[in-house]
Amino acid sequence: MPAKSKIADEASKPTFVFKGTVQALKKATMKDVPVDDRTITVTVDQVIEAPENLAKLAGQEITVQLSGNEKVKVGQQMVFHTVTWIYGDSIAVRALSQEPAKTSRMAAIGTAGDPVARRDRRQKRERFAEADLVVSGKVMAVRLPSEVTQKTKGVRAAGLKKSPPPKPISEHDPKWREAVVEVGDVHKGSHQKKEVVVRFPASMDVMWHNAPKFHPGQQGFFMLKKRATDEPDAKGGKKTAGKRSVKAAGIKAKVEGDEAYVALDPTDFQPFTEPGGVKAIIESAEDDLDT
Repeated sequence: MPAKSKIADEASKPTFVFKGTVQALKKATMKDVPVDDRTITVTVDQVIEAPENLAKLAGQEITVQLSGNEKVKVGQQMVFHTVTWIYGDSIAVRALSQEPAKTSRMAAIGTAGDPVARRDRRQKRERFAEADLVVSGKVMAVRLPSEVTQKTKGVRAAGLKKSPPPKPISEHDPKWREAVVEVGDVHKGSHQKKEVVVRFPASMDVMWHNAPKFHPGQQGFFMLKKRATDEPDAKGGKKTAGKRSVKAAGIKAKVEGDEAYVALDPTDFQPFTEPGGVKAIIESAEDDLDT
């Protein structure tokens, strides 16, 4: 089975956390893995946090590319915070950090429970902490982004029957859409309006397929971030949040984007019917305020 690189390699946060024993230095479990002074093989003793496809690796030997310059020894037990790197007959991961198991807090808390559920809870807590706005509400409508609509109006105003030839579309075109959400309650941040606009990628491309796909009638919790100045456009370039100009048949029109937020991570939306998660985080935060 040929090895293949995984697109999510560049993740800045660990996706697979485990306690393991170092078996060999400068060695890999697959011939396709490049080996250097930081390459080791490790037996997975205990999975602490993992996506579902890695949750049952306990007992298996895998390849780890160490981070930093820390020296490890054969037989040493460590806790590794990693992201997936290469899949094949075995698996290779890149460590974002590692520490001796005897001093690791993760090793202490990872003695029981489901590693997939533990990872999910941590991700939701992190997204809640990073969110600019957390609301509960209902999707009332889904529409094209305002700059696309404005461009169409500009073409009509110029008396043209057809739009100018489209620019080349990237294979990773997000196909941006906007969900208009009726706000029931605000749980974090400040929002005075009855609605909030949430921009999301409708594309099922590998780069975007995990992002929430909204449709009218959806109800739940939304953990949102303001549109950043480095929001990728359809060509993978950059756009500037807030007011922006679009050209349509030589006509410029100002587009207001200040009130729009984005939902890009699968944890950014949670239906009311899903237990725990965001609801538990909100209840915990409210309890802290009451004490």
